[in-house]
Amino acid sequence: MKDRKWDFIPFSCYDRTGMERHLEQRAAQGWLLERISNFGWYYRRIEPRQIHFTVTHYLRASQFDPEPTEEQREFHDFCLRSGWRLAASSGQMQVFYNEEPDPVPIDTEPALELERIGKMMKRVLPFQFILLAIGFCMGGSWLWSLTHRPIDLLSSAYNLATGAIWLMLFLWCAADLFRYFTWRHRAKKAAPLGEFVPTKGCHKLMLAMLAVAVLAFAYLLIADRTPGYRLMLFLMLASYALLFLVVNGVRNFLKRRKASRALNRGVTLAVDVALAFVLMGAIMGGVFWGITTGRISSMEKLTDPPLSVEELTGVVDSRYITRCQADSTFFITQRNFYQHIPFEQRQAGEQLESLDYTIVDIHLPALYPWCVEELLHDRDDWSGEMEDGQPFYYQYQAIDPAPWGAERAYQLWAGGEPATTYLICWQGRIVELDPTFALTQEQTTIAAEKLAP
Repeated sequence: MKDRKWDFIPFSCYDRTGMERHLEQRAAQGWLLERISNFGWYYRRIEPRQIHFTVTHYLRASQFDPEPTEEQREFHDFCLRSGWRLAASSGQMQVFYNEEPDPVPIDTEPALELERIGKMMKRVLPFQFILLAIGFCMGGSWLWSLTHRPIDLLSSAYNLATGAIWLMLFLWCAADLFRYFTWRHRAKKAAPLGEFVPTKGCHKLMLAMLAVAVLAFAYLLIADRTPGYRLMLFLMLASYALLFLVVNGVRNFLKRRKASRALNRGVTLAVDVALAFVLMGAIMGGVFWGITTGRISSMEKLTDPPLSVEELTGVVDSRYITRCQADSTFFITQRNFYQHIPFEQRQAGEQLESLDYTIVDIHLPALYPWCVEELLHDRDDWSGEMEDGQPFYYQYQAIDPAPWGAERAYQLWAGGEPATTYLICWQGRIVELDPTFALTQEQTTIAAEKLAP
């Protein structure tokens, strides 16, 4: 039977009631808090029994202190004389326990508790408001893309994952700030009456956000097919983990060597900044090297595209290159193919055809009408100018889908003239075909055969 246990419960720093209730439940299960670190809470096995806990904050303490100050030791002795033993501490947070059935509380003045928690939260609130603002912008942008550009969002593992993380971060920040200020408002009213108001944090929402983040990054590593992207993402995560471990290791090493608070803080901050710059420089250098060598790219060469210029025109030219950009999730797969001859390989005045088309496969049928609407109106904001200076706009118009063997078909019109861009809708697949030449009936038949699902 193991004698040690580990917990990771991201309680809000003001949520003393939630922490005390959790520790009492653990004691009833036979586990007593022994140590607190940035990696979680650590317990030792005891006989299951009812133990009272109290969480208080000693504002003059610091996580960089090599050991408790004389004043802090006097406070601990005072609590011990009242039956409260120190279980663990982390920076300003002090956790005491008492095995008496009805102990006298350490904090007897609600106004003092309100003041301590308020001063502690003043250091936290600026960062939380910054995260709230960033989460609002990023999460709002994600929701806007979900309703206006679902194909780009739902086909990209990166956009899908990071957007979900930012949205969860916004929800947690908003809920946590609401809970804190609601508690503070009630505590201000209750303090003159000598009444304590229980706190209520959002640790379950925080756990949900962390679970979403872990699943999102795992999905990114599995689903993204961009060359070199998985390695780059893994190195970035490894760099963050290394930075966290090194900074904590330096701080704890200096604490064991009894370095002063000022020295520990200064050295730890210097190591943090220097290592962050080194790791960031190494990552940026690696990304630059990967892009220049072609090991990291948003595009990948494809030797066998579904449809090619040669198949449509019968012109074979070794200078043609084909590029493919593919994004795929369990919702949508989007593939864009572009075949052309680079400008530097063309002779002066040489007119050569190129081909650009996008294949969208919708794996969730409910998304199909949504995606069709996006592509139909994707060019509504496009405009041009006629020879007489009058503006014209681009718009898809329905055409006969029979030659394509499709359910629906559209052709782009601009200034009263048909363009060479087509939108073809089969069951579960949408294709936007954009050659630089008008398609003949024979070419239409070939394109339909090659692009149909």
